[in-house]
Amino acid sequence: MTSSADFVSDRAELEKLEGFTADFALKAGLSDKDLFALQIVVEELVTNVIDYGGVPAGEHAVRVDLSTDNGELLIRIADRGKEYNPLLREDPDVTLPAEERPIGGLGVHFCKKLTDAQSYERRDGCNVLTLRKKLNS
Repeated sequence: MTSSADFVSDRAELEKLEGFTADFALKAGLSDKDLFALQIVVEELVTNVIDYGGVPAGEHAVRVDLSTDNGELLIRIADRGKEYNPLLREDPDVTLPAEERPIGGLGVHFCKKLTDAQSYERRDGCNVLTLRKKLNS
């Protein structure tokens, strides 16, 4: 099962993104737990591109490719934003009380925790983030 969708740099696209991931999960037969992880990861990463990627409002910003194969979910997010590898960001110290933690980084931390493997490359002027997750379904 494979599905792809493109999104422009506009937070209104997040509703379309939610429908896209839900439709994919239904067709792929994902469990509720896998759907939850998928939606958290994809929404966080696409939101970061829209908010911080530097793509002008209304322009094509990101492509999301989803697929399943051999009990694994593959998430590939390719964006036209400024070069940025979120995997290089140091994980926040989640043992600190919330008021003592610096702002930022928690969303990417959750994305890493909700997936089993992550990789980044800069290809053809795009950031390409690939995440893999063993399916519970």
